[in-house]
Amino acid sequence: MSSRKPDFGRFQHLESFIHLSKDAIWCYELDIPMPISLPLEEQMEYIWNHSVVRECNLAMVKLNGFRSLEEVNGKYLKEIVSLTSIHLLRKFIENSYQLEDYEYTENTSILPRVYLINSHGQIVDGHLVRIWGQQIEISNIRESESKLSGLLQFSQIVTEVSKMFVHTKAEFVSDAIQFALEELGKYSKADRVFVAEISSDKQFLSVSHEWLTGGVPSLFEVGTKLPIAKMNPERLGVLAGDGVIYIPDTRALSDEPWHLQLFKSAEVRSILVIGLRDEGNLIGILGVTTYQSLGDWTSETKQMLGLVAGFVSQGLVRAKNEIKLMKKEKILQRFYSDVKEDLALAKLTKEAWVAKDFGTIPNIRIESRFLPYDEIGGDLILYEKPKPDCIDIFFGDISGHGISSALVSGIAAVSFKKHSLVESSPAAILEAMHIELKTIIFKHHISACVMRIYPLERRIEFSFAGHPPGVFWNQKDRVMKFVKDEMYPILLLDDWKGKNISKTFEKGDRLLLYSDGIYELEEETGGYIGLDVFLQELSEMISVSEDTDSLIKKMIANCLVEKERIIHDDIAVLFLEF
Repeated sequence: MSSRKPDFGRFQHLESFIHLSKDAIWCYELDIPMPISLPLEEQMEYIWNHSVVRECNLAMVKLNGFRSLEEVNGKYLKEIVSLTSIHLLRKFIENSYQLEDYEYTENTSILPRVYLINSHGQIVDGHLVRIWGQQIEISNIRESESKLSGLLQFSQIVTEVSKMFVHTKAEFVSDAIQFALEELGKYSKADRVFVAEISSDKQFLSVSHEWLTGGVPSLFEVGTKLPIAKMNPERLGVLAGDGVIYIPDTRALSDEPWHLQLFKSAEVRSILVIGLRDEGNLIGILGVTTYQSLGDWTSETKQMLGLVAGFVSQGLVRAKNEIKLMKKEKILQRFYSDVKEDLALAKLTKEAWVAKDFGTIPNIRIESRFLPYDEIGGDLILYEKPKPDCIDIFFGDISGHGISSALVSGIAAVSFKKHSLVESSPAAILEAMHIELKTIIFKHHISACVMRIYPLERRIEFSFAGHPPGVFWNQKDRVMKFVKDEMYPILLLDDWKGKNISKTFEKGDRLLLYSDGIYELEEETGGYIGLDVFLQELSEMISVSEDTDSLIKKMIANCLVEKERIIHDDIAVLFLEF
């Protein structure tokens, strides 16, 4: 039992495998077998002193710092293995004299090396006789796993940070920046991560966001309104050019007293900084620092710093731009609200210019309807009583829509009322209005019909200025007839000279005046209905309408409901029943 006689015939194939393997393989044989009943500490000492190398390969020889098998074979374990790995022997004994894929790290002066150990002790009659072992280096595998894990962590952080900035509203960008700083701080193992922004006048740099580990002092007190003029211009140039500044030990600075004093007061030992930029302009900096120990940041950390800096830069710029837009939008909303109020007031005023109540008039009932295309229409129906025996009615259509047309409507209304009281005929009223208004109105014209009505006589004097023909019929025979004049609108040319048309009506006659919006309707299939189609349809509606109210309803339905037509102008109608 004190020695082993090799059977080379029996183990020929096994020994070939052992010697050709790149993994370290060995067999330690105890020169005197060890009773396994000994206490643990005595067993460790026994194995250490009595184990002799009986079998090994070249990989095992080189692993322990030798060059040939002859230098190792026959030596005691204690002569080739250092005490630094004595814990493996303890683990081997505690685990019933075997280790299976047991991983351990051996710290060398250069780089740590990682191994897997497989060992098995042979027990005979309660004594440990020999130990077979295999040692596989997995340093490259663990290094690859570590890099892969780092890449996965890197990717996860970049993904989460980018999502935070993409989905965060402008008013919450500071929360997204704080989240990014925290993730960067954990990844880089820094004590402090900060963002400092350059003031709008380019004079100062101030810390605006910060993440700290426990016990690390804040930069806010010492990092506010730092004068840019005192900073190293070369370092600023590096940051502006998308470069990175790394100062491993700020205490080593000697030729930059201002920076040295700043780092000392801020309690910064190591610092890594990158610029925040917008379209090539430096708008701030993003940095990681250590408090007491030296910072040893990898290239991956610098890459992460650059990516986070990009997100933060975009976030700051987007937030500032959106906040500016929000302020402008509020101003526009206030302006729009003021305009809406003005429109509402103008609408109320405009509705007063479309007369609806003409009072009680002998022999005549007058009724009007008005459908504006915009909130503010351009049609006018006004009346005035220049004399006790007559009534003047102005039916006008101002070109265009909106506020400008409303303003012209107001001016035209005042002008009509003034000239109605002094002029002798409808044509004279229109001519006076044309002369008065052409000096102050340049971009609009007015198509109109002015009627001077003598109720007791059932007589009307008409004057047309580009207005559609008036339609009249008797309620008994319901045959349409026309009163018209093809004179052009006022304010269209420099001169206007109209004429008066007198017409006496009979009891039961109906007179209809309308604006051109009632026949300038667009069909759903394309094209406009035009005056001729409207008059044809009007003739049919007159023949089946029992009274004025039913005719009005049919006309409105015909315009907007039954025929699926699109309105493009104001619609105004005026009915007179004799």
